[in-house]
Amino acid sequence: MSSEWWGRGERCLHGPRRDAGRRRRAEVRAWQSARTFEDVAVLTAQWLRGLLLFHPNGHRGGTDPETLPLVDVLAAANRAGILTVQSQPGELAALHGRPWRQRAFVTAFVADPALARALHARAAEAGLVVRAYPPRCRAGEHGARDAVDVTFWEGHGVMTAIGDRMPPRAVGRTFPGCDRQAVREVVGAWQVTLIDPEWGRDTLLWPFLTRFLNSQEGEPT
Repeated sequence: MSSEWWGRGERCLHGPRRDAGRRRRAEVRAWQSARTFEDVAVLTAQWLRGLLLFHPNGHRGGTDPETLPLVDVLAAANRAGILTVQSQPGELAALHGRPWRQRAFVTAFVADPALARALHARAAEAGLVVRAYPPRCRAGEHGARDAVDVTFWEGHGVMTAIGDRMPPRAVGRTFPGCDRQAVREVVGAWQVTLIDPEWGRDTLLWPFLTRFLNSQEGEPT
């Protein structure tokens, strides 16, 4: 085997790895350059769309498969100033032979108080469970502060509960490496979680969010 042939093969082997490394470094720099709440929301929308593979919150290969059907509405929410950080569809399934249940939910930060209050009010009217925390408030706007169970595995009990207020340190851990000013703006935003009260249903939260976003188009912020 000639060294020339081997050299070409080695370049072919490592070329894709180098390209992947360059892309990863470029995406890390993009997150590091985020200076505002809006910058972080725009990058999150791009990540949801698959334009970025890296997200500082531990994601290295794009969104989870269960998130793919929600990409359009979640990306639209981020472009509208609703910075999403967690979500899941409603689902009734089996895991290792035991029933598994999920409630649809989305957790987000909203920097605009008027937008946050409108989202809270309209979601409650639509029949969704809402947890909404103004900046620096430990209890929700209407006093609620308890988490809501959103995943349940028979034989193991509740696996996930959502809706508690995230303290500033937890927010920082969600966006490690981003500019401090951007993280401060996220910390200073409202925290809003919307939850479908019915296990397994996936036809209330996402259509509502789509309608809400459509209703906000053209309105002053």
